[in-house]
This record gives sequence, C-alpha cells and structure tokens, in this order.
Amino acid sequence: MKRWVALLVCLALAACAVGPDYRRPELAAPPAWNGAELAAQADPSLALATWWERFEDPLLTSLVERAVRANLDVRVASARVREAEALEGVAGADRWPAFDAAGEALAGSGRERSEALGFLALFYEVDLFGRVRRSLEAARADRDASLADRRAVLLAVVAEVATSYVQMRGLQHGLATVRRNLETQRETLGLTEAQRRVGLASDLDVQRAQALSANTSATLPPLEASLAAVQHRLAVLLGEPPAALLGQLSAPAPIPSPPAEVLVGLPADLLRRRPDVDRAERELAAATARIGEAKAELYPRLSIVGTVGLSSREVAAVASGSGFGSLGPSVEWPIFAGGRILANVEAEDARQEQARARYEQAVLVAMEEVESALVAYAREQVRRRELRRAVEAQRDAAMLAQRLYFNGLAPFLEVLDAERSLLFSESLLAESETAVATRLVDLYLALGGGWERAEELALR
Repeated sequence: MKRWVALLVCLALAACAVGPDYRRPELAAPPAWNGAELAAQADPSLALATWWERFEDPLLTSLVERAVRANLDVRVASARVREAEALEGVAGADRWPAFDAAGEALAGSGRERSEALGFLALFYEVDLFGRVRRSLEAARADRDASLADRRAVLLAVVAEVATSYVQMRGLQHGLATVRRNLETQRETLGLTEAQRRVGLASDLDVQRAQALSANTSATLPPLEASLAAVQHRLAVLLGEPPAALLGQLSAPAPIPSPPAEVLVGLPADLLRRRPDVDRAERELAAATARIGEAKAELYPRLSIVGTVGLSSREVAAVASGSGFGSLGPSVEWPIFAGGRILANVEAEDARQEQARARYEQAVLVAMEEVESALVAYAREQVRRRELRRAVEAQRDAAMLAQRLYFNGLAPFLEVLDAERSLLFSESLLAESETAVATRLVDLYLALGGGWERAEELALR
C-alpha cells in the first residue's frame, strides 16, 4: 500500500510544471481599415490565397509557381524547418527512458584470471517540475516559428516575382513609348530639313529638332539596362542562371491589369494571416516555456537508475555467468550554484519581455503596412487617371502644333515643346501604370496573402 501511495505522489508531482503557462496575448485591432475607399472589406480568404492569378496573366502565374518550387531562399527555409523538427525530436527524447549497453573483457596469464562483464544500464528522469515538458514546449514553438518563417519567405518570393514581372512589363512599355516618340521626332526632323532646303525653316530649327531626337534616343540605353537587370533578377528568383529566361521574357506584353475590386478583410484577420506576426507570437511562446525550464533547475531532479548484467571468470562463458542488477532512485539538487540558476531565470524573463515587445511591434508594423499600402494604391489610381487625361491633351497639342507650324502659323519651338511634353507625360503614365500594379502587390504582401497556395506548391 505504501508503494502505491508513493507512486501516486510521484505522478501528482510529475503533473506539475513550474513557470508561467503560455496564453496568446489579446491585442486589440481596429474595427476597419482607414483609406480603403477602393477596396472591399469582405472575407478575403479565397481571393488572397492565389492573388497573383487575379492579374489574369498566365506567364506571371507560371513564374510564381516555378519560383516557389525552385527558389534557393525557400530551400534554405525548408531546411531550417527540418532542423527545428529534428531539435523537437531531441527535446522529446528526454521523455523516455534511455538504455545503454556496455561490456568489457580482461585476459590474464599465469596467476591472473580472465574476466568478462556485460551489462545494460537504464536512466529515466522523472519530470517532477516540468523541466522536460517545458523544454519540449519551447522546441515545438521553435518548430512553429520556423514554419512561419518559411511561409514569410514564400510570401516574399511570390511578391518579388510579381513585382519584378510588373516592372519588366512596365519597362518594355516605357521603351515602346520612347521608341514611338523617337520615330515621330525623326519624322519631324526630316520634314524640317526638307523645309530648310526650300527656305521655309532655319538651321536653328533643324538643330533643335536634332537635339530633341538625340536626347530622346539617349534615354533608351538606361531603360534597356534596367530591363535586362529585372529579367536577370526573375531568373535568379526561379533558381536559374541570370540569362536563362531572356528568350521567354523578350516578347513584350501589356502591364498586368489589377482587378476591379480588392478584398482586404478586417484588421483582426491580419493577426491570423501574416506569417511574420505568427512567427513573433511563436517566439514569445518559446520564450515563455524557457522560463519554466530555467526555474525547474531550482528544484530536485529525480531519476530512476538501474543496471542489469552478467559477469564471468572466463570470457567465453560470459553468457552463462552470474547475473547482477540494481534499480533505484537518484536525486540531484543544486544547493549552491553561485546565483547562476537565479540569474538564468532572470535572463529568460528578460528574453520573454523582449519577445512580447517584438510581437506587439510586429502587429503594429503589419497594420501600418496595410494602411500605408491601401493609401498608396488608392492615390496611385487617382494619379494614373489624371495622367491619362494629360496624355490625351498632350497628343492633341502636339498634332495641333505641327499643323500650325507647317501652315506657318506657329514657331517651330512650339512643336518641339509639344513633342517633349508628350514624351514626358507618356513616360509618367507608363510609370504610373506600373506603379498601380506594384502598389497592389505591396498591398497583397502586407495582407499576408498567398502563402497557403505557395506552401502547397513548394511541398509537392
């Protein structure tokens, strides 16, 4: 009866774990987003899961899917997940008894005798105060944090592929705009030279037309270099050599068009969806568990130690030798450690405080990024609309200036000024068309959407 009582006491003690039990912090989120005039706040789960498909560009979708499978940053993040899973296994192994086998043989001559010994040793720590349990909790939280980190990497890769692709199409569009204007300016130059030959234009008019044409031509090399750089970047994101995709990406195509409506959801959804917020929360959980692991060092550590084996005077007869065995408790209790344990507990408390602050900061930064992305996307759409009106007006002005000049009703300087203004407005419009799409990518990234589908593709 006494043995059973003692066993029940041990089990009751083993159910205890020192240190704080972790609970996810309750952080208040605003009821709605500010600056969401052009975005619906309905449930965004379906739209965000594959947001890159909403651009309706098959090549963009293909590049994203290839990137999440082959990107080297994703491979590193996946290896870190496997590392964290293995370390969780290491921490979990302490829950089970450990067995060691050993043997030794001594051969003698003359009066010395041969002896042989073989034994099996048992060691099991009774987790009275939860040291092993807290260690396993911390390891599991570390594993979850590494999973969230991989999701954050996947999301970043998807967003960078989409941004680079949009920039590439924008540069191609910008190059086409410059070349089209350059062709018009060269036609104007040719007509001006023809008029000079019949005395209807001056050398100054020709020189000005040549200067405008040369200046426009000089803008092509930087655009071409930027286009090559972004194409190289796309290849590297896909785990390919920089020039591997030049053939696939050389054909121009329109800038991807954003969907008519963007679903952003409510601020509370963000805390469940953003991988970096999830990672910070899991790091806080791990830091909390390590406080208990550190505090458990203040209490006795009870272990069950046992040995069973065989010994013999003859090496060859060890299997039939005499047996021996022992089984009993072992208690280890640090009485004095120079304040090391208490200092370690204090350090873990401070680390938990840091982790909580990082979590709260991650939440605030996430909400800030969404709010800023919403405003930037909405304002860029307004800018694009005004630039479209400006381009239409500049085209009409350029045609009118040419007509008046060739009829002798306006100076040539007005033609040059109109053509220069048209090129400037069209270049700004191309930049804005690109910016609208990239601002939307920034918004999707801030909302934390897309990692679910990306993770599914990466693990296939």
